[in-house]
Amino acid sequence: MPFFDFHCHPGLKPQFSALDHAPSPWDNITATLEVPILKTLGINLLFNEVLNSQSSLTQLSKEVKMIGLVLHAPEQNMAKSLAERKIIRSSSISLLNLDRIEFIAEGTHYFTIIQQELQRLRSSTSQDGASLKIISKRSDFDEQKTQTVFGIITVEGLHCFFSDPAAPDAKQQFEVNFETFTNQQKVFAANLCHLQQNPFCNHAFGIQFFKNEYFYPVGNGITEWGREMIERLKVKDILIDVKHMSLKSRRDFYDLMRDDNGKYAQPLICTHAGVTGLSINDRVKFLAEKPKDVGAVYEVIWLKPRSKHLRNTYFNCSSINLYDEDIEVILRSGGLIGLSFDQRIIGFANENMLRSATFPHEAEFISKSEARFFLGPSPSTLPSYSGNDAWKSEDFENLDPSLNEILHLEFFFNQAFHILDVARLNGMSVKQASKQICLGTDFDGLINAIDNCKTATDLPSFKQTATSRLPQLLKEAKLDNEGLNVQEFVEDLFYRNGRNFVLSRLK
Repeated sequence: MPFFDFHCHPGLKPQFSALDHAPSPWDNITATLEVPILKTLGINLLFNEVLNSQSSLTQLSKEVKMIGLVLHAPEQNMAKSLAERKIIRSSSISLLNLDRIEFIAEGTHYFTIIQQELQRLRSSTSQDGASLKIISKRSDFDEQKTQTVFGIITVEGLHCFFSDPAAPDAKQQFEVNFETFTNQQKVFAANLCHLQQNPFCNHAFGIQFFKNEYFYPVGNGITEWGREMIERLKVKDILIDVKHMSLKSRRDFYDLMRDDNGKYAQPLICTHAGVTGLSINDRVKFLAEKPKDVGAVYEVIWLKPRSKHLRNTYFNCSSINLYDEDIEVILRSGGLIGLSFDQRIIGFANENMLRSATFPHEAEFISKSEARFFLGPSPSTLPSYSGNDAWKSEDFENLDPSLNEILHLEFFFNQAFHILDVARLNGMSVKQASKQICLGTDFDGLINAIDNCKTATDLPSFKQTATSRLPQLLKEAKLDNEGLNVQEFVEDLFYRNGRNFVLSRLK
């Protein structure tokens, strides 16, 4: 059976190349460094992990039947941060063109960029007869077409509809762009925000390798314009993806989507999720140290909570991930959660950190405008964690992660099991909850993918290993008596849940 992926970016990486030399979305990109001394330092491997193709259309066409085809204009500050790097300015990395990066860094071309991306996806062709078909209605989908990748359009961040956000008529331009684009093609889902401050809602901090201050979240929940856009998205039957919203924004959003009887206006979705493993009430439990006032934000260092489901697995409890209450709301709304394949998001520690730090950890920044809501009235007096349920480096002192083909699979399924456990603890059917989880890899979204499934072509072997391991893992997680059939659970998770959800939303 084929695969479904709720969130992947076959058109993103070509955006960083010069337009006249940009790879086709069908090309398998292999980024290389052209400075020999850097190769001896091992930096080549680091860049190849992230910049090589993970979901080119050629890779997808071999295994994946339906995708959330993400359109995304890289934000100004991401490009600014790239353009400041000496290695980029020296043109040492194939794929990354300085002129193009500086064009993106102007921050006045977002709408042009997503139009270019969509046109490139539509017009490019494969070498072997495979094809991409963007679908807008149920009858567009034909499961028997074995060489066709079917895509639903999703837009990662409403900033993508801006021309010049600083222009006097920026809002009018935005509205014209939004209406024009969404009238011309069916947009299945959209994120209100992404990684940079925006006028719609506060975002959760969620990026590494760049200047932190470029991506500080400094807002406070959903703005008035954000509320207007939620209503417009609802009218256009565009689902709203909660990924990247701050916790305060998500709480505001749920209130806006729920009537007095607890009925939701739409199913709620999170297309490429990780879970914190915690209730919102425990959100400040795993502090490595007291929050630090660094100006516009508080810097918070989180330990990684130990899972109660599987031995030797842990969570990333940064607030970009879903708390138990987020999971409950999405499940009760009839929504769908796509599980990310990003090592960091699903709780694994940076391999280099395992060798050097006394404890694996995550840093995030909390808006001072939301600090009272998130951290309480006196953030600087919060106690650091002193228990025994957090990851310490010595827990893995005898384990080389690069040689363990099972570990990342267990971290991945730990996410799924936690969602099922949240359903069970809140009186919902575990079997029904198992129908509301799918893959949301974030492949080609500049992620460090799990070692045993680095690209879409690895999905069959990953699924095969999962099928053989799941009886034991379900037993360890105490989910083996919940009526789950392993083969059915795997086929649902890897394909049917996503396909069925999408087709149910298309007219």
